Amino acid sequence: MKHVIILGGGLAGLAAADKLLDAGFKVTILEKAPFTGGLASSFKQDNEWIPKYYHHVVSHNTTTQSYLNRYNAMGNNVWKKIRVAIGVNGKLSHINEISGLLTFNYLTLWEKIRLGIFGVYTIFLMKPEKIKDEENAEDWLNKFAGKGVAQKIFYNLYGRNKFNKPLSVVSAKQFAFRLKEKEVYDNFTFPQHSIQPMIDGLEEDILKKNGIIMTKTNITCINHQKKKVKTDGKTYTYDILLSTIPFPEFLKITTGLTEELKHKLEKIKYCPCVGLVFATKEFLYPETYWINLFQERVHVIMQHSVLIDKYKNKITWCIRYGGSEEDLGLSDEQIKKEYLTSIKKYLPSLNPVWVKVFREKYAEPVYDKDYSSYMPEVRSGVEGLYFAGIQITFPKIRNINTALESGIKAADNIIKDTCAQP
Repeated sequence: MKHVIILGGGLAGLAAADKLLDAGFKVTILEKAPFTGGLASSFKQDNEWIPKYYHHVVSHNTTTQSYLNRYNAMGNNVWKKIRVAIGVNGKLSHINEISGLLTFNYLTLWEKIRLGIFGVYTIFLMKPEKIKDEENAEDWLNKFAGKGVAQKIFYNLYGRNKFNKPLSVVSAKQFAFRLKEKEVYDNFTFPQHSIQPMIDGLEEDILKKNGIIMTKTNITCINHQKKKVKTDGKTYTYDILLSTIPFPEFLKITTGLTEELKHKLEKIKYCPCVGLVFATKEFLYPETYWINLFQERVHVIMQHSVLIDKYKNKITWCIRYGGSEEDLGLSDEQIKKEYLTSIKKYLPSLNPVWVKVFREKYAEPVYDKDYSSYMPEVRSGVEGLYFAGIQITFPKIRNINTALESGIKAADNIIKDTCAQP
């Protein structure tokens, strides 16, 4: 029986472990945090599970829905079309609606027309798979949306707010795949019983199948030549290693890699995020789920209770991505003050009942125009070493569906390779 050690107990690691155990492997998950689920994990408040970072399910996320249904998490959920707003200079506008776009004075009349045409193009005509891997978002957007729209809208949305990078270095292909998700036009929902039953269910199934999950585990060394993993208190021997953890952390503790692989992994950079989850007595901006703020400390406001209004209070997330590394070391109180002040410029009625702060150093890879040239495959090229997680799923976007599918794909590769061995 082959022993697979999985580094990281996020959704990719859990999905891979579940499938590998069904195929007859021995599986051990090593997770540094005191919980599984990674960025999809939740906290308990007023006897309800609330995700630490914003999550939703769109209608074509079939893999996510299959796992949620497996653990009866969906419940009597309601599918909705969402309203999206952009905040500029203290004013909010619903630019995905004709009336909102026409009164969006941040753009000229011609830029409004170009943005509307570009929206139609992305829905019906765009073929992101045909975009060259090395094409940058600035050139691509200038061509199809116009320079004014590219700089005023998409630089703020995806250059500054997402990665804190100019559009000239951002991947056009990955951005186009994100647009192709039709997030602002698709049907949205959130599981009535939250995401947590899926995480708990996967963990329970893994344990029932005699898998091992070790949380609060600090890995000090991985020697891939000797196939050993050392932690603070134990040494594990493996046949196969599947890493889902961020590559900077993996490189710190791993020996026995080829120089070519090390060189690739060293090129991958990550964007952090810092966010608040807070509760209010009433909605801050009725019927609007998604608010993007331009040129502010906070980048995104998501009124979670618009999708599922079942909590004691109305739940909202706000997140800062690009540039948030400067906030990682701030105290919770400093972050609350700075972020809530930014939000009050647009939503002055804000008076939170409670507020919680969360930080993530490795929220998402920075998808630059050269990302595909150095992104490793599931099969690392080093015997017995495999990768999973959002850092190897380019050009797909970061979400629950992608994470689960990445874990499944890694498990399929391990199973196939093992069966092919004499």
